[in-house]
Amino acid sequence: MTTRASSENITFDEWDRRILHALQLAPRAPFARMGAVLGVSEQTVARRYQRMRTRGVLRVLGRLDPDRLPDTTSWVLRIGCRPGTAAATARALARRDDTAWVAITAGGAELTCRVAVRDTGDGGEGLLHQLPRASHVLSLSAHQVLHRFVGRGEADWVAVGDELSAAQRAELAAASPQADPDRSVRVEPSDAPLLEALARDGRASFAALAAATGWSQRQVAGRVEALTAGGALWFDVDTAVASMGFRTMAYLWFTVAPAHLASVGARLADHRTIVWAAAVTGSGNIMAAALCRDAPSLYRYLTTDVAGIDEVRTLETVPVLTRVKQARFLVENGLLKDPAM
Repeated sequence: MTTRASSENITFDEWDRRILHALQLAPRAPFARMGAVLGVSEQTVARRYQRMRTRGVLRVLGRLDPDRLPDTTSWVLRIGCRPGTAAATARALARRDDTAWVAITAGGAELTCRVAVRDTGDGGEGLLHQLPRASHVLSLSAHQVLHRFVGRGEADWVAVGDELSAAQRAELAAASPQADPDRSVRVEPSDAPLLEALARDGRASFAALAAATGWSQRQVAGRVEALTAGGALWFDVDTAVASMGFRTMAYLWFTVAPAHLASVGARLADHRTIVWAAAVTGSGNIMAAALCRDAPSLYRYLTTDVAGIDEVRTLETVPVLTRVKQARFLVENGLLKDPAM
């Protein structure tokens, strides 16, 4: 009998954690550069990275700013389901190209997902129109993402802790320059093959990207540089967090006075517990995702770091029961799987 792999039997050693930290700081840095910073060979870094990737522990991917796509906006949906239908609905949503981090929440009767909504201008009906008419959907609240808060300056989230020294972090950060957001940089229809290839593998070589697009390597390199420098494209590490011991996740919905929206959002984004934070529409005007090792850790976070923000008026905590999809990849047995496979 064949036993399916799961996050329960995946182990990380010190070097795996260091390589993961390095990837979070510089997702596309050459393995030779990482090896030089870490003090190991290029082959060691490449071998360990490929092992973690093959097992479904991590994936590097290119991610788009949805606001740079023509007539596209980003939304967070809370979907109330009829009893017994949440799992099937979550799987169906996870298979869609326009969804991210699909999760079963709130006692198993609610779903939370992020969706890119495109206005085609021809009256076509997308997910926001289809869901309210579905027989298994009891309720739907839609919250447009107005602004994403990015903290710490070196990576969205460093779950492994301070594995690398300050000097090592600085050297790797230099290999992944910060974008200078230029709103004039737009994603063009011709970019689709390039962006699809980077969404599957954010570390794909320029040769592989040239083969996927039919462009020259020089054209590919120039376009990737233009999109990243303008802030339209960035690179991220999708991680099977359960394999690292993080088993408690919750979505936090904050109500904050408009005058404090920007400062509170920036402060939350600086918390290591927060993996994503944004200003949204609706009665709660900030949404954040908190990731902890266990329920007591979440409690400590809420009663210390969050409690220390006086400008927070109300807070709703919605626990995640099952993560079905992360940024792009499905979650099966706690590990990442490409939906195309």
